[in-house]
Amino acid sequence: MVHGPSSRDRHAGNTLNSFQPGTLHGRFDNFTPNKMSTPDHQQPDFMMPPPGSQPSGEESTMEFAMKMFEIVKAGFVCMAMSVGSRAGLFEVMGRLEEPATCQEIADAAGMRVRYVREWVGAMATSGVIDVVDMEKETFFLPRHRIPVLLSQFRRSVTPFCQLADCFAQATGEVVKCFAKDGPTGVPYSTYSTLQDVMYLVRRSHHEDTLVDHFIPTIPGLKEKLESGIHVIDLGCGRGAPSLIMASRFPNSTFYGIDLDPKAMAAATKEAASEDLSNTFFAAHDAAKLPSDWSNKFEYVTAFDAIHDVAFPEEALQEVRRILKPGGLFSLVEIKGNSKISENVGNPFGPVMYSTSLLHCVPVSMHFKGKGLGTIWGKQSVCTMLQESGLRLLGVMDVPEVPEECHYLCQK
Repeated sequence: MVHGPSSRDRHAGNTLNSFQPGTLHGRFDNFTPNKMSTPDHQQPDFMMPPPGSQPSGEESTMEFAMKMFEIVKAGFVCMAMSVGSRAGLFEVMGRLEEPATCQEIADAAGMRVRYVREWVGAMATSGVIDVVDMEKETFFLPRHRIPVLLSQFRRSVTPFCQLADCFAQATGEVVKCFAKDGPTGVPYSTYSTLQDVMYLVRRSHHEDTLVDHFIPTIPGLKEKLESGIHVIDLGCGRGAPSLIMASRFPNSTFYGIDLDPKAMAAATKEAASEDLSNTFFAAHDAAKLPSDWSNKFEYVTAFDAIHDVAFPEEALQEVRRILKPGGLFSLVEIKGNSKISENVGNPFGPVMYSTSLLHCVPVSMHFKGKGLGTIWGKQSVCTMLQESGLRLLGVMDVPEVPEECHYLCQK
């Protein structure tokens, strides 16, 4: 249960802000980053650029080193957040009404205190949770941070921490792909937790935005869904969009396809548990859909999926084939440009290119496919849509999701 602000929140919010150097054992107030414990003649080269090698007013080697350290630090914290999310520790701390010691947090979670203590250390020193009493060593999760850290909330970042954790499993295989005589890509099976994590991301996101914000941007679609049409979602994973729409529009029929048979089985099971008889899930390649689906669907969707497809041109031609005349296609992809240089400054660029490197390109290239990548860019998207024979009606922002772009097409 999420409670409103309390005196504990105010108390918790005052601790780290009032921290003064030297108040902890060991006194860090005299520490400076460039004073290493090694003798002067053994200083690492990166700490000592050659005289005159740095133009006045430009970034120093130390400034760049510290910037890189912040990136590395964030990566380590991200992994620790993934552990806490998967273990349920953020949920436990969200339920605690009072600041608690590591032992009390462990007891509330039913976990070993030794591991809980290290996780609390990572979270407290990175500012994710607050230190309330430095003598008693009590910690608290302020209420306003709960929607950002508990995975069931749309604005939660922890599913993305789990996603990074999932991609990390494949780094060794991705490295092999760089060699000219190495494998062309990485199979989906390498990413063992991907479908479960993506379901967390998609379900919470689509529940808040799909029906109430996204669908109303398409004139007349809500009325058609209410009266009854056939809809299919390509690359649906565990079927979050189809399940949500099926629940809200019982007169329509919703199909979902994905390459992963296990994801399709999970989606079918979820539909049964929700008593949704108007959904059908099956394992198919988006580039090779059943021949008897020609002119079958009034509405087709693909949410961040086409860039993963090995043969996207064929997939878009299939979209055109299965659409009824006048039918609509919503292609949702990451917002960006086709040139890397034009994405510098895009706040989502580092995450999206890294996601593309670690997953999207390798799974496409595994099938010796196109390997479009997450940010294949507006220019490339529009060109491919035009070549497929689909009519592009417009390019729109996705409500509530600033990093995505909606390409609305018609047959």
